[in-house]
Amino acid sequence: MKTILITALLALFPRELPAQEFSTATMRPITLDEAYTLSLAKSEQLAQQGEGIKQLEAAERLLDAAFRPSFDVNASQSKQQNTASSTKGYLSGSYSVFSGMRDYISQKAAAARTGAARLDLSRARQQLYLDVTRSYLNLHAFQRQVFIRQEQLEVTKKRITELESRVEIGRSRKSEVVAVQTQLAQDKASCLNAEAAERLAQQTLMFLTGLDTDLVPDLLPQHRTAGLEAYLKAALLRPDLAARRKALDASGYLLEVQDRNLWPTVTVSADYYVVRAPMPAPVNRWDGTLAINIPLYNGGAAQAGRQSAYSAKRAAELALQLAERQALTEVRSAYEEFKYSALQAASLVEALALATENARYQQEDYKLGLVTNLDVLSALNTVQQARLALSAAKVQEKLTLVNLEIAAGAEVKK
Repeated sequence: MKTILITALLALFPRELPAQEFSTATMRPITLDEAYTLSLAKSEQLAQQGEGIKQLEAAERLLDAAFRPSFDVNASQSKQQNTASSTKGYLSGSYSVFSGMRDYISQKAAAARTGAARLDLSRARQQLYLDVTRSYLNLHAFQRQVFIRQEQLEVTKKRITELESRVEIGRSRKSEVVAVQTQLAQDKASCLNAEAAERLAQQTLMFLTGLDTDLVPDLLPQHRTAGLEAYLKAALLRPDLAARRKALDASGYLLEVQDRNLWPTVTVSADYYVVRAPMPAPVNRWDGTLAINIPLYNGGAAQAGRQSAYSAKRAAELALQLAERQALTEVRSAYEEFKYSALQAASLVEALALATENARYQQEDYKLGLVTNLDVLSALNTVQQARLALSAAKVQEKLTLVNLEIAAGAEVKK
């Protein structure tokens, strides 16, 4: 009764699930350099950072104005009770002769902040390259996985055909055919899962590049690697660390500005009256002023400002120390990850060769009746898993190498 029920249930389902067509023939080929170039042009985050740099550059120009004289055209008419109205039209000019060097030092601090922002933008470009590479390789990995699983489907179908012919002559059991059909259904489900992952990877890469068509990545060329010490040395020159050093310089300049708050200032100003009514007697067409200001006491504001600036400089020093230690740790971790990814890929090459050889022996032994069909299925499945693992390991090896180079601050070609 139980056997009849199982047979009836199996009859409700098709013996073979409809195959999903997957091909990269109609997809647009793309290289990693092209993907990165398109992503640079499309990235709103980088564009925002670029606008921030323009704002800092404008702030520098505002500080530069302190080194130049200023000129104004003025006109006024006033009236007081019981007096005649007074009319003035005059040109005025002023120039800060000496401000305790605060304007000069502030300009250097602004230049350091702008330089830090440019370096942060360079680092952001490197991080974008890593993001693009990760999406690029993920798409390649999933497309490769789909192809491997489709090839496995063909192998399993051939296996079913062979077993059905053996059933007809009484050399195999019907249950063996059902077992392989079960394996085929599972393989189709895994293939569909890989295709779904490929579609998601397509969307990620299309988002980064701004393209609206399916893409097929080219293979990345192999290149030689350096030793750990070389990567560690390069990491200390990373743009983000250079930016932290610029920020520390800016903090030092701002502290120096606070140290000069009690220095005297000297200003020269002059006015030339084009219109002046009533005109004083004797005639007075111009006046000039030389002003010297010597701060004596400002309620402790100078000391408070200096303490705040000193704390900001100390915080910048600690931020630089932390960033340097983190950079070196990132390089060491990335180097270990790459090293073991390469070893794993090499080991899987050997594993695939052995699994392929074992599957061939199992099929030959099955024909001689030395092993069961389950042994053959297991061997074929091992080959498939080894191929998938090797494909993923090769992609991971490339990705970990790029991650290592970005961790070391490798220059990215635009």
